[in-house]
Amino acid sequence: MPRDQVQARLDAIFAAQERAHFTDARHAILFKPGRYAADVNVGFFTQVAGLGRLPGDVVIDGHVHAEADWAKGMALVNFWRGVENLAVRPADGADRWAVSQAAPYRRIHLQGDLALDDGGWSSGGFMADCRIDGTVRSGTQQQWFTRNSHIGGWRGSNWNMMFAGVEGAPETSFPEPPYTSLPSVSVVREKPFLHVTPTGSWAVFVPAVRRDSRDTSWTKDAPAGSSIPLSRFLIAHPDTPIVTINAALAAGKHLLLTPGIYRIREPLRIDHAGTVVLGLGLATLLAENGSAAIV
Repeated sequence: MPRDQVQARLDAIFAAQERAHFTDARHAILFKPGRYAADVNVGFFTQVAGLGRLPGDVVIDGHVHAEADWAKGMALVNFWRGVENLAVRPADGADRWAVSQAAPYRRIHLQGDLALDDGGWSSGGFMADCRIDGTVRSGTQQQWFTRNSHIGGWRGSNWNMMFAGVEGAPETSFPEPPYTSLPSVSVVREKPFLHVTPTGSWAVFVPAVRRDSRDTSWTKDAPAGSSIPLSRFLIAHPDTPIVTINAALAAGKHLLLTPGIYRIREPLRIDHAGTVVLGLGLATLLAENGSAAIV
């Protein structure tokens, strides 16, 4: 797709989602391996993800960012969005992820500094499996949790800044400044992710469990784990009958939920150990009639 078409599509999605915190719309913006000159402004209910095995397989020459312009710099309700599995190279050496809760920043290699606010108050947030070459500036963030990452430095604090297994994190000094830093994470498994193999086929990579881990899962070595062909998944849409989904799960299939709202009138039944249920674009399970969503 030509660069101008990519940018036009990105801009159209953001224009629809910038203020849409009560919308039913869901979006997944997926970049195949390659290099893209783009400005990716991430609004509500939008996931941006690279489709490589490593973050550096997809490089964005530009910004991948969340702003609070629509609320005059206040990011207190900048929820429900996420970015993952990308390398980002902003020309000005800085990017912004001004969010609060439910807005993860995962598996990103940012070649620059990162600001976590937009001037007004913000109340996040979560970062994991990331490498930030520059300094993270927390600004107005009231609290933040960073796990299994590598940062060039950290500046700022308010209520509670928590680090676990983070290279470059400040030392524990709670309550003044309110930093708590654990040297490692006892047991962790990173989130599975969709990727395109070198032969062009689609698969879901399931990272292995790591113990007593520090730093990212991918900086020093290829990440351990297994790749499951997409042919072993049921690819569901919001209008896929629950009986169809449950039949596939009972037969041992994994489940990929495309963006949308799934109205659950009977629970999804997962009986096989190791079943992967992966949602794209903040796919939402809405339990109705008193039903559980998943059993």
